[in-house]
Amino acid sequence: MKIFANRFQPIQYINKTPYLIHAIIEIPKIEHIVTDVKKYFGCDIAFKNDREGVYYFCEEIKEVEFEEISE
Repeated sequence: MKIFANRFQPIQYINKTPYLIHAIIEIPKIEHIVTDVKKYFGCDIAFKNDREGVYYFCEEIKEVEFEEISE
């Protein structure tokens, strides 16, 4: 189990979308409480990785919309 502090959260690209990873937890430990864990971390989504046997609890990094100001 890996739970990351706010300053040290890694970024992972999944399907070309950047996500901030809050925690990586083994599947058997939380199989029936994924929704509760997701709420606890304040995550948008949880990805299940069967190959590694873990859940990734993530928050999508939104692209900022901006307008250039010229003088």
